[in-house]
Amino acid sequence: MVDLLITGGAGFVGGNLARLLAPRMKTVVADWQTPPPADVEVPAVEMDVRDLERVRAVLAQVRPRAVIHAAGNKDVRDCERRPEEAFRTNATGTRNVAQACREVGAHLLYLSTDLVFDCQRGGYGEDDVPHPTLAYGATKLQGEVFALEECPEAAVCRSGGIYGPRSPLLAWLRGELIARRKVEAFTDVCNSPTYVGSLAEMMEAVARRRLGGVFHMVGRERTSRYDFFRAFAETFDLDASLLSAVAAGPRRHEMLLQPDASLRCARTKAALGISALSAREGLGRLRANGGV
Repeated sequence: MVDLLITGGAGFVGGNLARLLAPRMKTVVADWQTPPPADVEVPAVEMDVRDLERVRAVLAQVRPRAVIHAAGNKDVRDCERRPEEAFRTNATGTRNVAQACREVGAHLLYLSTDLVFDCQRGGYGEDDVPHPTLAYGATKLQGEVFALEECPEAAVCRSGGIYGPRSPLLAWLRGELIARRKVEAFTDVCNSPTYVGSLAEMMEAVARRRLGGVFHMVGRERTSRYDFFRAFAETFDLDASLLSAVAAGPRRHEMLLQPDASLRCARTKAALGISALSAREGLGRLRANGGV
């Protein structure tokens, strides 16, 4: 028996979780197509979460004590174009993983999203009623429902704005600033940026203690895209004057960006005994640990 199985282990979030948790927990990663990043030295297995029988067979073979279910279609635009396929991956796929967890007695940690809320006012707490406006958020919310139906003791771990090594957004921003190109940074698009190392610490605490319920695993601050980009530039000694503070306004709709997806995490912080990081604290850790 292993300590942990991570689905979506070839992705940005799943790969980082595996890299961070494997030194402390005996870990296996699963993904439907590609192996984990080269620096993640853990066993890997092929598993498409949409295939119930394959999911059941993998979990029966691996027999993990806990499963972090990070696999899913996170492409918000693709989910809008193909909502039925998004449902099959994000909702039905989660039900498949949850059912297999129940069969082998594994504790399920389901990585959900801040976009289960309508993202109009921000500051959503763990007890606030979700109301998604995008297909991605709706399918992830249905995944929450399925997870708790199959595994009532599961942990629903909502997060958002996750950044860390190999972050696609920060790699792009770094490239633009190094090339000395101006970057529009929106002042009216906000969330709670979350350093992936902090997310890993919180998930490890939940897994080791087999905690259940809804957790908001995010950074502690509501931060605009502009403020986050500026903090990144200053932390990594890049030219912050290349950032143009602008309002997205009506463009938010066409870009599928949300006004305010920020979450409150006080209850989660109290339950886990782990302090949430500010954006600058998280970016400081990212730099100290090798950068983007």
